[in-house]
Amino acid sequence: MPERLDAFLAHQGLGTRSEVRNLIRSGLVTVGGAVCRNQAAHLRNEAVTVRGRPVVAGPDSATLLVHKPLGLACSHDPREAPLLESLYPAPLLHLPIEPAGRLDRDTSGILICTSDGQLIHRLTNPKQAVWKRYRIGYAGKLSAHAVERCTAGLILPDEERPTLPARLELHAEGEATLHLCEGRYHQVRRMFAALGGEVLRLHRDRIGGLELPEALKTGECREMTEAEIAALFNQ
Repeated sequence: MPERLDAFLAHQGLGTRSEVRNLIRSGLVTVGGAVCRNQAAHLRNEAVTVRGRPVVAGPDSATLLVHKPLGLACSHDPREAPLLESLYPAPLLHLPIEPAGRLDRDTSGILICTSDGQLIHRLTNPKQAVWKRYRIGYAGKLSAHAVERCTAGLILPDEERPTLPARLELHAEGEATLHLCEGRYHQVRRMFAALGGEVLRLHRDRIGGLELPEALKTGECREMTEAEIAALFNQ
């Protein structure tokens, strides 16, 4: 289907609609070898350049497997930099990629980042019951019945609805694993606070049936395979 020139340039990451329209009006854009000042011109297969450089259409969608390091914010607000999107490959920056469930700046681990809104819904809707596994280092002494309380559901401060049943595993002193099938704001940290502890280290290493690959090093990302996407829902 033909696409408007201004929409095409914006989708390829050349700027906002307003910015690319200024480029077009300034005569910096050519279509089929001729300067085009018509922002509403419909493209078919013509070659497009901006300031003499060819603009090549990028992919229409992408789903990335990301190993988030500490220190990055899952935000698009430049005031919160450094941002997670700094890890995305340059040819994909024109896409509306969002993380399917955020990790805070002080949490590392596996993230699925995608332009597929339906996939985000499937991964984040508690009714889908996609479990996530968190490795935790904590300080303090947990409630004597911490495991049972997580199984039953906790009432968190300022909330009336208890958390969904979760699976808590206690290991050596100060080490634990928590399995959740929902993702409330700072949920792991708030649950441990309710149990008498303080989270010092937090790392997510599994979503559904997909474990964070050992080969994907901290700060790396790549496009997911169909088998990996299927594994997310094979629990």
